[in-house]
Amino acid sequence: MKYVKLGKTDIDISVLALGCWAFAGGYFWGRQEEDDSVKTIHAALDLGINFLDTAEAYEKGTSEQIVGKALKGRRGKVVLATKIGGGANFRSDKIVEACENSLRNLQTDYVDLYYLHWPAMDVPFEEPLIGLEKLKAQGKIRAAGISNYGPKQMQMLEDTGRFDILEAHQLPYNLFWRAIEHGISQKTIERKLSIVCYSTLAQGLLSGKYDKIEDVPDYLKITRFYQDPEKKLHGEDGCEVEVFDAIAKIKAACAKEGYTMPQAALAWLYKQAGVSALLTGARNVAELMQNYQCLETEISGAFADRLSELAAQVNAKIGANTDMWMGGEKSRTF
Repeated sequence: MKYVKLGKTDIDISVLALGCWAFAGGYFWGRQEEDDSVKTIHAALDLGINFLDTAEAYEKGTSEQIVGKALKGRRGKVVLATKIGGGANFRSDKIVEACENSLRNLQTDYVDLYYLHWPAMDVPFEEPLIGLEKLKAQGKIRAAGISNYGPKQMQMLEDTGRFDILEAHQLPYNLFWRAIEHGISQKTIERKLSIVCYSTLAQGLLSGKYDKIEDVPDYLKITRFYQDPEKKLHGEDGCEVEVFDAIAKIKAACAKEGYTMPQAALAWLYKQAGVSALLTGARNVAELMQNYQCLETEISGAFADRLSELAAQVNAKIGANTDMWMGGEKSRTF
């Protein structure tokens, strides 16, 4: 396992991180056996994956609770990250209360990395940063981060004069979703924050499992990849034609070079500027091992460029909006 430093800290994180949202089950993931979740977490630690990611919003703390159970007796081996949702919780007094609730769920007295999950525009922009400083001073968090902040929001953070407290920026980033390259990754790298990527396989589109729209589970068809004919979700036309045309071409190109799609997609992503860690979901040990094996894959610069060309039509439709779920004026990142 390869490790890198988290931001400007001396904290070592594995380049492959375990995303723990699916362990909560619920609407987005369906039924999930707790025993499978615990076994997967233990197997990840045994493989050297030390970076675990969860959030208070994942089924109202269910994911945090499962992670807490799994880490009994193993807490010292883990760089544990969780997130605070936003809204009223972003007020400097409420952020401490929210963190303490997550600590109870996780059965620990500190978290290694505490993210602001989404920008909150209904409280003064500096408020959550003051709260993060307070939590760090109290020893309840070792490092602070942000997630899903757009270019103008990054500048607003800069204007607070408190940017230095931040060590990581978690963002959606994959071969099909390169919106962060429109000014966000550049500012993140400039300020020496680690880029932690989520949706690294584009919610399964780059896994090789889906060859046509009918293959995709209905519960996943809510992002801007998919049509919104009644304009009730993201309000856009989607890019299904472009996505499945690109999938067919990428799958063929990978087969010719001797790679699986996940191997090539994750190897491509890790070659991108500023990327420190790749979040991958796994609902059982078998899925975990598939992700882990992708670590051994390296692709040439020429093949990486070829993959970029094959995905270009999708990226053109997605554009510069980093919000996977909301389009136009609904976007929470700007």
